[in-house]
Amino acid sequence: MSSLPKKLVLIIAALVSLALLAAACSSDDDSATPGSPRPTNGFDGETINLGYLTDVSSFRGAAYTQGAQAYWDWLNSNGGVAGKYQVDEFVGVTEGETSRAVEEYEMLKDDVVMLGQVLSTPPTQALLESLKEDNIIAVPGSWAGAWSGEAVLLPTGAAYEYQMINLVDWYVNESGLASDNDIHCAISVDDLYGEVSMRGVRHAIDQLGQQLTQHQVFNRGATDFTAQLEAFATAGCTVVYTMSIPTEQNDLLAQAAEMGFEPDWLAPTPSYLNSLAQARPELYENFYIAFDSPNLNDRSVPAIADFLDRIAAVISEDAQPNTFHLVGYFQSIAVHALLEKAVELGDLSREGMAAAMAQLGEVDNFGLAAENYVYGLPGDRVPTSAVRIYKFDAEQPPNLLRELQIFDSEFNDNFDLF
Repeated sequence: MSSLPKKLVLIIAALVSLALLAAACSSDDDSATPGSPRPTNGFDGETINLGYLTDVSSFRGAAYTQGAQAYWDWLNSNGGVAGKYQVDEFVGVTEGETSRAVEEYEMLKDDVVMLGQVLSTPPTQALLESLKEDNIIAVPGSWAGAWSGEAVLLPTGAAYEYQMINLVDWYVNESGLASDNDIHCAISVDDLYGEVSMRGVRHAIDQLGQQLTQHQVFNRGATDFTAQLEAFATAGCTVVYTMSIPTEQNDLLAQAAEMGFEPDWLAPTPSYLNSLAQARPELYENFYIAFDSPNLNDRSVPAIADFLDRIAAVISEDAQPNTFHLVGYFQSIAVHALLEKAVELGDLSREGMAAAMAQLGEVDNFGLAAENYVYGLPGDRVPTSAVRIYKFDAEQPPNLLRELQIFDSEFNDNFDLF
């Protein structure tokens, strides 16, 4: 984090922004003024182009993109950014491959104002240095805590580390499920997502004075978890913290059921998909998960009602909205706020977007998360740490989850996120 005092950092950011505006106004080209930026990369004076690097063949990638489309379609129908600039999405198809994401980035980067999303943790990690060199802001389509420490990244939602800290603390101290005889175990995918999530598990376990008896890993895309489950059964694990993607989670639960292994399962956001759980609800009876957002059936939250109405115009009539649709929509709120700030400052260039990021501050998520994220330079950011904890409930369509409580562990306060 920055070692400069917060007030000094804000003063510097303001001076940078004023210098950028002065330079823009002195140009012989189409002059820019606050609220009226001149054309630049990805902006022709009328339309703002956003890049999306995603795997549209995957359930996550397709849903994220549809969620974003729902938001921008609604905004464009209401005039666009600042009521006058339309937003267009440039999608680079990565097919789930990090190397393809890098290639697509090189093809997109000169034609977009920023990246509205980079799907998953490994591609974000692979692109980070290029984003810094090119001074292009991107929204990571994952929740690694390290992203909060990068000035070119616009993270949204509670980090994986915070999600797991909250789940462990909640289970032991709030859930009513724990006992003195519990044996805590964990399983995680062997990549950065699994690694940083495990940091949260270990931190909470240590703070609670507990012991992590077993930690098993698996490769991304694994379908056979026999060895890991046998190790858990032998150890007598009563609770398993599991960090996976939904297909892996579903296979893990199915194989555990075949073995008669029935612990409590606690997982972060990316581990669950309602359509998989709907097909075999018996597998998820002891499943708990951390999410930012209210339940998708809660129309008493105006922003959820708006989302459901807007996503219905994008997905097919027989499709049900899921949390990944909501993630793509939710991320677009932060992007919109950043674009509004850049237009307010009169500059959508790379430098202008950086100045806007430095001054962005708190972004209202309209109740779509447990708390708002405070942006700015990395040292001044206040990332969200509270989550909603849900239990699987087959009687709660469409997401099949019942909210138990909003929880923000005291152990988050002494955890070094980045």
